[in-house]
Amino acid sequence: MDVNYKIIDTRRITDYIAVFPDGISVEEIMQNSGAEKLRVYPALFELEQSGFLEVLEREELGAPLIVRKKRH
Repeated sequence: MDVNYKIIDTRRITDYIAVFPDGISVEEIMQNSGAEKLRVYPALFELEQSGFLEVLEREELGAPLIVRKKRH
């Protein structure tokens, strides 16, 4: 049986983001969520596209700096 690390890391990221309703920096997500660092940006992109999260602040080239779970 193959382990799907992408799914595991995405769950770690969503669980971590949910703890900070006012937003959390991507740097803190990388350091503290338990997700593989290289999977964080792709996961955040997918989560933004799916409507789970919103980006509160971006760097100049568009990468997210601060995100939070989208409020419905």
